[in-house]
Amino acid sequence: MAKQAGKNLNLSVNSVAIEDDLDSAALNIDQEAPVVTSFADAGPRRVTGNYDYNLTGEGPLDFAASQSDATLFALIGNAGVATAFDPTGAAAGASDPNYDSTSMVLTSYQIRAAVGAPVRGSFALA
Repeated sequence: MAKQAGKNLNLSVNSVAIEDDLDSAALNIDQEAPVVTSFADAGPRRVTGNYDYNLTGEGPLDFAASQSDATLFALIGNAGVATAFDPTGAAAGASDPNYDSTSMVLTSYQIRAAVGAPVRGSFALA
């Protein structure tokens, strides 16, 4: 399979497309792998368990209604929203994965401002 450049990205949070305000986004998946070694094993043996995931993003903020800041700030205290992450920007297919969740909550949101530079934000959903 050919390598793909990160030229297109689709990220929808609570049905709002916020990819136009992002420089980067990442889906992080952590798999449980507890060690279950016994005396007869020659080395560590692991089994897989549950997994956990989070979604992070960063970029210049848009403070207009229904844009990135309004969408993300509204998630404070929210019980969970649907998200759709498409790292290739193409329709779902064998070479174009899409990762959707029905209930992610905002775990952090940061707004940074520097004189002479765009106001930037970063967030994490889990």
